[in-house]
Amino acid sequence: MTEMRRISTGVQGLDTMLKGGLIAGRPYTVIGGPGSGKSILAWQFLLEGHRNGEAALYITLDEPYYEIRANMEAIGLFDPGIKIMDLSPEDMAHKGDSSFSVYLESELPKQLARLSPERVVLDSTTSVKVLEKDPLAARRAILSLMKLLSERKEKGGGIDQITSLLISEMEGGDHPMETYLSRGVIRLHSSMVRGSRVRAVEIEKMRGTDFDEQMRPIRIGKGGVQVADKDTLINFP
Repeated sequence: MTEMRRISTGVQGLDTMLKGGLIAGRPYTVIGGPGSGKSILAWQFLLEGHRNGEAALYITLDEPYYEIRANMEAIGLFDPGIKIMDLSPEDMAHKGDSSFSVYLESELPKQLARLSPERVVLDSTTSVKVLEKDPLAARRAILSLMKLLSERKEKGGGIDQITSLLISEMEGGDHPMETYLSRGVIRLHSSMVRGSRVRAVEIEKMRGTDFDEQMRPIRIGKGGVQVADKDTLINFP
């Protein structure tokens, strides 16, 4: 049985909640509503890997490259060393006759093999469901993505795996399929409380490890997402 190696999320307070970080080589889901900080947290995860010499890849199906760059520059997080694969509708329109499913099956594996990333973010699985009109086709596409991002790869004569974060939007009260299939779920909350915006993070599931089950307040600003200390709890009305 291989040892479960831990890696930092790039968010110190979240690592504390995870009892040391994520288990490497597994797919995880980050879920939340608009403006809850999903993309920023995911970028911090990639930035932490890049700072440690790991190849990092951000696959965007929503916003084009230049918007992601501008957003991350605004909070002091952009780093050109993180590769961005632009599969947004704007960019896919320039690819001509290649549908998303065709690109997923043929081109994406080639790009992953070429870049050999150790950390990958997919933003977002919700867009896969939009691009693939048929629910069954969308399910197959997400399953294919999770399999692709979890496959072993050669590195320096040894074996390593990709650690991936799949970003998903809240879908009413339902739990998206990827939350059941991924090895862990980090849920970001955003709510108006007495006229003020309150944000929080909750670890909903994490296989193979103990974790903090309390919801913790977060703030988003320069430097990204920050999680309150372990003695600070939050309760929404």
